[in-house]
Amino acid sequence: MLKTLAWKEGRELAPIVALGCLVQLYLACTATGVQMGFFDRETIGSIPFVGYDDAAERFFYVSGMLAFALGLWQTLFESSRGTFQFLLHRPVERDKLLATKLAVGGAATLLIAALPVVVYSLWAAMPGTHPSPFEWSMTAWCWQLAAQMLLVYLGAFLCGLRPGNWFGSRLLPVLACAAVIVVLPAYNYLGWWTLPLGAAVAAILVWVILGVGRTRDFS
Repeated sequence: MLKTLAWKEGRELAPIVALGCLVQLYLACTATGVQMGFFDRETIGSIPFVGYDDAAERFFYVSGMLAFALGLWQTLFESSRGTFQFLLHRPVERDKLLATKLAVGGAATLLIAALPVVVYSLWAAMPGTHPSPFEWSMTAWCWQLAAQMLLVYLGAFLCGLRPGNWFGSRLLPVLACAAVIVVLPAYNYLGWWTLPLGAAVAAILVWVILGVGRTRDFS
């Protein structure tokens, strides 16, 4: 049953994931100097992964928006179609049902966030591609940001799952997601402790999501 649910979630999220991967690959290619239209390496003019690397930061603005879309799609779309009732009448506990949705959505979020970093990093690591030094440790802040996209996804999921007035407390997770996206450049200067802090926040969000799922009346 859980495999069927996971397949359903993956199938429904596939268009968003495919679009996100295409956009991220486009940005990664332009960051490496491939002339593809709107952006090119000459106009960006930064050293890969050093300081305010505009090319790398674009990855995460796009990742944040798509993570937000994934979280809402898995909740509001389900509610608008009235299919939550059908899912909850399956012989599966609510916690396992929501955990499956979260696992698929979280994996999709990490894929979209990590794909351009992988492409950009491999390009920067190849000798002769740019006249700048490169060490893999320079990419650490990008991997931290990729992991932070899970917080955006979980916040959007909680926003769509919670009942309440859209102009009241229900919007608080949305505001938190917006704050994460707006202050992304500042994360370049945060240390290793952002990972355990982010993991703690993510665990709290998952705990709240499961709690809302247990108590909400979806009828």
